[in-house]
Amino acid sequence: MPRYTDHKGLVITTSSALAAARYASGVELLVGSSPDAVAMLRAAVDADPAFGVALAALAWGSSGQADADAALIDALAASVAESSSVTVTRRERQHIEIVVTVLRGDRARARALGSEHLREFPADALVAHIITN
Repeated sequence: MPRYTDHKGLVITTSSALAAARYASGVELLVGSSPDAVAMLRAAVDADPAFGVALAALAWGSSGQADADAALIDALAASVAESSSVTVTRRERQHIEIVVTVLRGDRARARALGSEHLREFPADALVAHIITN
């Protein structure tokens, strides 16, 4: 599977250059608290429905909204199981696990996992955003 990089130079695994670009922009918007973030991240997932970190970002971005989609969180959890394959990086697997953990309500564990993750991947802006909010 092709690999691209986000705005911080982190590898992201997707079959679509369009999905990669929309994801990178969506994360920047999400971290900046832009109301356009969810739409951009949904466009990334539409371009590649199996794009795990984009699903994670969309689930996190949608979680505070009245119309948060439980099916999206279920899809993300399924993506965690699938991400044990060699098609995604260890960083992406960890990133997804942190988002799933916080969405399931275990903020303390998510913070611990996120802090450890950021020691190795300090440029992971979404994880940093999640554990500080």
